Amino acid sequence: MTAAGFQVARGSLTHTTNPTPAVVIALAIAIATTLQGCFVEIKRHVVGNWEAKGDYLEAFKVVPAGATQDPFLNSCSDASLSPSLQCNGHGLCMSWYSDDTDWEDSSTEDVNSNSTSPRGPKFCRCDRNWAGPECDIQRKSQMTAFLLSMSTGFLGVDQFYLGWTGWGVAKLLTFGGGGLWWIFDVVRIGSSPVATPDSYRVAADVDHWVFLLCFLSFAGVLAFAFSIWSFHREQTRKALEVLILRAEAQAPSIQHYG
Repeated sequence: MTAAGFQVARGSLTHTTNPTPAVVIALAIAIATTLQGCFVEIKRHVVGNWEAKGDYLEAFKVVPAGATQDPFLNSCSDASLSPSLQCNGHGLCMSWYSDDTDWEDSSTEDVNSNSTSPRGPKFCRCDRNWAGPECDIQRKSQMTAFLLSMSTGFLGVDQFYLGWTGWGVAKLLTFGGGGLWWIFDVVRIGSSPVATPDSYRVAADVDHWVFLLCFLSFAGVLAFAFSIWSFHREQTRKALEVLILRAEAQAPSIQHYG
């Protein structure tokens, strides 16, 4: 085939293999036509998700002893209660808008006062070891969880104490994730208050300096134990090598004697 013929054949081949715009448009229309009729059902709800949840006022309302009066928002709403009875004695009533802990009825506001601080409802500010709207839920101790994590964390005891039974079983079966999970939880639990299944964190009763001191001591004990194990392993290996060399040295004499 001559060069001219080859160029002609090549041009015709290129012309026949490249699709024309009309073919591309027709193919796109055909694909779009096949998509017609597809029905995608969009789920809808009549009641909003925020309305479907329980009412906070109904779930956490305070019913006075003897039910002689209607329920109210919280114990801080009853000015007649003694401060020792408010928040179950485990907290203080704090204003929603300010840090003033003294009860102030907005209806008795002094019109001549120049104070512009807003007033509103008051809520319980619980002590360190308590939680809940009325401070009636005792938090778990971070110190206890931290000590359990250092001592028996490789067995998952710290997770069992916190209430994470599934994680505790997994940690027990894997022997603390080969040690990595164990050390990770020691740092995680000791450095900050962790969450529990009841949505409340543990009581922050571990100071940062206490965590650092305990963790450094813990790391030192682990390093010392590892060094002893490594030294004993090396001594055992060397003793085994000496026994093998002695056996090899005595083997020719035994064979000659035989």
